[in-house]
Order: sequence, then C-alpha cells, then structure tokens
Amino acid sequence: MYAFLDDFGLPVTLTFDPQEYHMHDARHVLIFPFWQGKLLFTRHRERGIELPGGKVEPGESSLAAAVRETYEETGAVLNGIERIGQYTVNEELRKDIYIALVQHCSHPPTGPDVWETVTFDEIPTQVQGNPTFSRFLYDEVYPLALEQALKHPFALKKTY
Repeated sequence: MYAFLDDFGLPVTLTFDPQEYHMHDARHVLIFPFWQGKLLFTRHRERGIELPGGKVEPGESSLAAAVRETYEETGAVLNGIERIGQYTVNEELRKDIYIALVQHCSHPPTGPDVWETVTFDEIPTQVQGNPTFSRFLYDEVYPLALEQALKHPFALKKTY
C-alpha cells in the first residue's frame, strides 16, 4: 500500500492488492483505456488532458460506471475491463481503478465537459506540473497506476 499527499495536500492511500480493497464498491472510478496499444485520454474543457472517470450513479456498480464513463467521455466500446487498484482520498472519497481494452470508438465524446479524445505516440509517464494535463493527474496515483497498467495484457495488444 502506498500513502502520500495529493496535489491539494490531502492524504491518499493507494493499493493494487485486491485483498486490501474495501468490501463495498467505490463511489468513483478512474479508467486506463487502451486502444490500439495507446492510452486513450480525454481533453476536459477546463481541466485539460485527463483519464476518463467519474461518479458511480445510484444503483450502479463501479464496474458499470467505468464502462459508462469510458463510453460517455471517449465514445469507446470496450472488449474487456478489469479492476487493477483502488485509492482513497482524505479517508472519504474512494475510487476504483480499472484498465480497459477498447474494441472501437463509435462516436465522439458525449460528456458535457469533454472536447475530444487524445492519444500520444508515447504514453506520458510523468505529467506533474505540466499545464496541458489536469491537476488531478499530478499526484502519485497516475504514475503508480500507469506502471501497473502497462504490465497488463490489455496494454500490450496492438490489434484486436
């Protein structure tokens, strides 16, 4: 388990060990969607480049929310999805971290705050302080979760 302060100075705990996950689904999700071997980001109107994610709706599982948020924010139809981690901010906000394999992108993003999807020839490994990226990616969750995601078979697939 990792413990650190986020960019806002709030305490964060992060784990990739399923035995350390909280019993109940998290109320928020963060997704690392891989499409044709590239990580699929979104460009938020105000915050900049970030990963898809959001709140779990009432009656929805975190898995269902991850599928829905990825579709809304990227237009991606998934071929597979797995939880790879979980983190808690300030002992209140809990997020499940998912890795997803994108089958295809069916339409432009439909979320009200998302302009477009973004990919890079090389996946950015450190974005802290880069004003192009959302401040939500500035803490240690992004590089540590990316390290885990890049080991997963979904990240290694180039064609589907």
